[in-house]
Amino acid sequence: PALFGPVGRMSQRNALRNPRRTGATAAALMVGLALVGGMSVASASMSASFDRQIDRTLGADFVVQSADFTPFTRRIADRVTTTGGVGLVVRQRLTPVAVRLPDGRRVVTTAAGYGPRLDDVAHLTYARGGSAAALAPGHLALDAGYAEDHGVRLGSVLPVEFPGGGRAELTVAALTDQESAEGFGTQGGIFFGLSTLERYVPDGQDSALYVNAAPGTRADGLRTRLERALTAYPQVQVRDQADYKELVHDQIAVLLYLVYALLGLAIVIAVLGVVNTLALSVVERTREIGLLRAIGLGRRQLRRMIRLESVVIAVFGAVLGLALGLVWGVCMQQVLELRGLTAFAVPWGTIVVVVLGSAVVGVVAALLPALRASRMNVLAAIAHE
Repeated sequence: PALFGPVGRMSQRNALRNPRRTGATAAALMVGLALVGGMSVASASMSASFDRQIDRTLGADFVVQSADFTPFTRRIADRVTTTGGVGLVVRQRLTPVAVRLPDGRRVVTTAAGYGPRLDDVAHLTYARGGSAAALAPGHLALDAGYAEDHGVRLGSVLPVEFPGGGRAELTVAALTDQESAEGFGTQGGIFFGLSTLERYVPDGQDSALYVNAAPGTRADGLRTRLERALTAYPQVQVRDQADYKELVHDQIAVLLYLVYALLGLAIVIAVLGVVNTLALSVVERTREIGLLRAIGLGRRQLRRMIRLESVVIAVFGAVLGLALGLVWGVCMQQVLELRGLTAFAVPWGTIVVVVLGSAVVGVVAALLPALRASRMNVLAAIAHE
């Protein structure tokens, strides 16, 4: 406000004249924008965490999956394998399992079965053991942190129940770290060799195919050939790392837009609060406004003073709200770090836009009160009691 000379200083003092009313008005905007700021930080952190996990764990050139992530026929794997330029195809099958842990708990979760040469398409890290041991018949891998929490050790034998009534005693042959497990789609850390899974669930379908190009094959050319080979299966898509990231970003954005739409109602109510506060302020200061006009304050200067007063209230609420939102976002990231939210990111662009938008909201909210004040009759305003 000081940038606008005496008019700016008066608008600042007017905003502070009734601290309770100003605080209550700014608080409504603060609550809405605190939620906006917190959700923005959470979504940016989710995107950054997923990007980092994909970069660290996914080593395949392409991933073949159905658009809605439903299983698909094994014939697609045969079609992909015989496509020119394909050097390696690793199949993935997801299946529900029930695992009896040493602490007595019976856990129902989703496990993954992988074909050989998993290390060529994934950068999994292991606390103990490795992919070769995990994918051997009768073995499985488990997340190291999960194993420690439930008394599972390397070499433990776990009873596993498969769909259809199949039962097995599988030996824990490898312990992975949580971030690698979640980044590669095996949340909970349980996976085993495809040969083990097919022994107990022989009629399952593939969930994904991890494809590497043969040496000397251009990735863009291979993608074109893969898409051409799969034209008979329109439900299946060929994705690379960038596609995966974009897919997740789009899903997060849709969720965020829904939240923004709901919070927009709260912000509209907050704007009405600013309008009401300014209208009351103008009514209470009718005589003062008349005196200011009488000593030379122009209509344009008066409107500017009220607009600046509105902007001060709106930006004050926005800054406080975004600050609280950032704190909330930090706390959320810390709480969910073990759930895969390993990166913290602040969407500075969104925050700047919100602050600027709050200033615009302040200008819009001041239109009617400023117009009313500028149209006052000077003598009638001075005589007002």
